[in-house]
Amino acid sequence: MKRNVILLVLVATATLSACRGTSTSSDDTSNQDSIVGSWLSEGANVAPLLFDPPFRVRRIQATFNRDGSYTVVQRDLAGVETTLRGTYTTSAGTGTGANANIRNIIANQSTPTALTATGIYEVSGTQLRYEVVQTQPPIAGVTPPTATAGFGSSAGGLLGQTNVQRYVKQ
Repeated sequence: MKRNVILLVLVATATLSACRGTSTSSDDTSNQDSIVGSWLSEGANVAPLLFDPPFRVRRIQATFNRDGSYTVVQRDLAGVETTLRGTYTTSAGTGTGANANIRNIIANQSTPTALTATGIYEVSGTQLRYEVVQTQPPIAGVTPPTATAGFGSSAGGLLGQTNVQRYVKQ
C-alpha cells in the first residue's frame, strides 16, 4: 500500500496539471487564472516525496497555458528528463480563513501515460503551492486534498507535507 501511495503521489505531482483560465482573449488578462504561466521547482522546493529515493527528482518546470493545456518537464538526479502533457481545469475552493485562496484543480494527463490527478493549489505573488494525487485510475485508500482541509490533506493527511510542491514563477 505504501508503494502505491508513493507512486500515486509521484505521478500526480509530476503531472502538475492546474486550473484553466476563464478568459479566452489573448489581450485580456483580467480573468486569467493565476496559475497560467511558467513555474520552476528545484532543490528544497521539490516535494520530499519526489526528492527522496526512489524518485530523486531535482527539478520540475511546469507551464500552464491559457487554453487549459500544460507541459511539465521533470529532471531526476541522473539528469534524465521526462515530459508530461495534458489539460487542466480549475474551480474556486471552499476553504475559509487561511485556506480561503486555495483553488481546486483537475489534471488530465495524456502523455506519457493517461491518468487524472485531482487536488488543490494556491498562488501568492510569485509563489505557487500545489498538491495533487492520482484519482483515475484510482489507487485504494488515496483521496485528494481539499481546500477546506488545506495543504497536507492528501490521503486524509497521511502524507502530511511530503506531497506539497512549491514553485516560483519564471
